[in-house]
Amino acid sequence: MSETVSHCDTPIVYILDAEAALRDALRRLMESVGLHARTFGEIDAFLTAYQPDQPGCLLLDIRISEPATISAQQLLREQDINLPVIIIAPRGDVATAVTAMKRGAMDFLEKPLNEQWLLDCVHHAVTEDRNRRRVRAWQRMLQDRFETLTPREQNILQQVVDGLSNREIAERLDLSRKTVEVHRAKVMQKMEARTLSQLIQMALGLGILKLYDIGR
Repeated sequence: MSETVSHCDTPIVYILDAEAALRDALRRLMESVGLHARTFGEIDAFLTAYQPDQPGCLLLDIRISEPATISAQQLLREQDINLPVIIIAPRGDVATAVTAMKRGAMDFLEKPLNEQWLLDCVHHAVTEDRNRRRVRAWQRMLQDRFETLTPREQNILQQVVDGLSNREIAERLDLSRKTVEVHRAKVMQKMEARTLSQLIQMALGLGILKLYDIGR
């Protein structure tokens, strides 16, 4: 049975460039490989049209915002827009490229653009955006489950992922082992974790447990 692809799963390549001719050429290039593209000559139009529920990426002309695209990247962060950004520059500028990457850009490409290289970068960026969205959705789900725990159960969860046994938890919290076992079972049930390893992965996703804490 074939599945119907949701419109919200269709990626959008946003093209924000000062040159109208290049915008049109990039749009045609994206559409030639089956990608949906939307073009803009200034950032306010992009912010108005941006569809946060759909995956995609942003091709951002380094000249689109004065004094530099870095301010545009800052504006995207302030608007809580987490799209992967590919910076496009008219000529080589190592310092600007480094700064853009430090500000979160995924790639930095020079004009004239190599079409295959650009398409490779776009496909990589779209894949990365899908992965980020899956992680954020998983974290939201975990947070929703975590919030169903009582304060005592949240405490028990912390003790369990810290590696304490039921006996050690009971001693630390001045509870009976039976009470700890009941709370622990509730934690597993509410978090929908079948195994301790699953619970630890969930704790990592919630930020309750850090990787550097393991084996400390």
